[in-house]
Amino acid sequence: MADPATTPVDALIPAMTLLAAGGAAALASKALKLSPIVGYLAVGILMGPHVFGLMEESSTTHLLAELGVVFLLFDIGLHVSLRELKESQRDLMGLAPAHLVLTSVPFTIALTLFGLDWPIALALGISFGLSSTAVVSRVMVERGLGSCPLGRSTTHVLIFQDIVAIFLLIFANSLGAGGDGMQLALNLAKAAGLAVLAFVVAFAAGRYLMGPIFRGLAQTRNQEAFTAVTLLLVLGAASATAFLGLSLTLGAFLAGLAVSGTAFRHQVQMETGPFRGLLLSFFFMSVGLSVDLGVLLARWPIVLGVTVAILLVKTLTGFAAARLNKWSNPGSVQLSFLLAQGSEFTLVVLSILVMTTDAVPPALDTIAVASIALSLAAAPFWAAGGMRLSRKVANMLKGQTRPVNEITPIGPDRPVIIFGMTEAGRLAADALFDHDIPHVCLDAEPERFVSAIADGYKVAFGNAANLRLVEAVAGPNPRAVVIGAPRYEVSRDLTPASQREFPNTTRFVSVDNEADRRKFANLGMRAWISMGEPKGIEMAADILRQLGVEEEKVADWVSREADRFEVDEPKDVGERVETEAA
Repeated sequence: MADPATTPVDALIPAMTLLAAGGAAALASKALKLSPIVGYLAVGILMGPHVFGLMEESSTTHLLAELGVVFLLFDIGLHVSLRELKESQRDLMGLAPAHLVLTSVPFTIALTLFGLDWPIALALGISFGLSSTAVVSRVMVERGLGSCPLGRSTTHVLIFQDIVAIFLLIFANSLGAGGDGMQLALNLAKAAGLAVLAFVVAFAAGRYLMGPIFRGLAQTRNQEAFTAVTLLLVLGAASATAFLGLSLTLGAFLAGLAVSGTAFRHQVQMETGPFRGLLLSFFFMSVGLSVDLGVLLARWPIVLGVTVAILLVKTLTGFAAARLNKWSNPGSVQLSFLLAQGSEFTLVVLSILVMTTDAVPPALDTIAVASIALSLAAAPFWAAGGMRLSRKVANMLKGQTRPVNEITPIGPDRPVIIFGMTEAGRLAADALFDHDIPHVCLDAEPERFVSAIADGYKVAFGNAANLRLVEAVAGPNPRAVVIGAPRYEVSRDLTPASQREFPNTTRFVSVDNEADRRKFANLGMRAWISMGEPKGIEMAADILRQLGVEEEKVADWVSREADRFEVDEPKDVGERVETEAA
């Protein structure tokens, strides 16, 4: 007769309980406009043995929790590609390391003073320096910051932190092996060597193996087969690195990395999305199970103080890192507030250290988990406060804007002039920046000017109707003029003078309909109807072509920008993947 403790029903009960609780937590979090992570942690605490005792930690909950982290790392790997690493090297070599070092050092010192051994303090201190990719990404989407300099640099910082987190997890796991300092160094060296080898294998697999496999699956038009192979890839890669003595999560990250450079990246992401979200909720609820509510309530002033300390310290050090990398004051303010919360990776590192060592006191574990959860809950409101403050700072500096010819000195590479930081104007600035083409942005609309400054653009206050201003910026013959905020009457009145003063200067404009396109074209301007996403992509591509950028580079840039705004339509799997490949 089967042991009652090991029957299938007993094994399924924890999973069913987590499913029901996770659904309730997700609905409640949405209603309260909180991060779902906070809801999952709270539900885990309430279900745990210290409150209602509905469930306890078991092999089932541990497996489901670890699978959640596995799929999280796979998704992170999908967002990292060699192309994006090359594009973001300015931030990856400057802003991102500075931000992580400056934010990690205070926490590492504090934990050492608290009495933790330096390896444990270092692992936790670095984890406290990380920010929440899930929360920050959602805030940026809600506020439309994805394509502006602020959003791009924030994304690059998060990519850098996610890569660091992979090695941090390897480091945390090695601490559980015990031994003296020499043994720890040997364990780390071995893990690092295997990790580098695994990275090389992942890039090679992505280049020569993943594309053909998924292309063959797409031709079968069999959604079940595509999903099955995707899951096999994630779990197989995770198991392979675990077999080598590394973590499951490293293999999952490398599997995502292998797929990220293929045309099937977005389709794979869509297939694994539901599994990632569901299993990750199990991880956060399992973390909540270990929290002692009695300790939490008895020490709530400490929890609140630690939460405030996390937000304040990371805001101040983040601002310093941005300023060291020559960000403007308004942009530095908004960036620092946006990245000030704790990270889900801190919870992962804590869970590893608690399970593999006895170096983390239970009280510290409870306080840290609660403080990270509160910082995540406060993140949207903190970011909104940073946005308002950055706007105020930009508004204060509006009257102190330097003359535009001090911002971009006149030289052999004549700049392109962009008037009007609308969505189309911003996209044109992004295109020129990405291709290292000198340009100057001007705007005379106060609110739009302040918003662009706060979002990281270098903008001067100026009016398109002032031709002397154009000459002051770019000399007697600017390379091109881009009208981001088209006003036909103004352009019509200025056309004779502008053609006389700047006969060799091409003028670009993005409009909304055919009638406007014809009117501006009759003025001698290169007018484009904005039909795609993001708005103004047609004009931006034409600007690059007219300035001599190779067609292949233009097409690649357009593809990348379109990916930022991509909305997946529910189609047959074969049709979707073939569209991606095209």
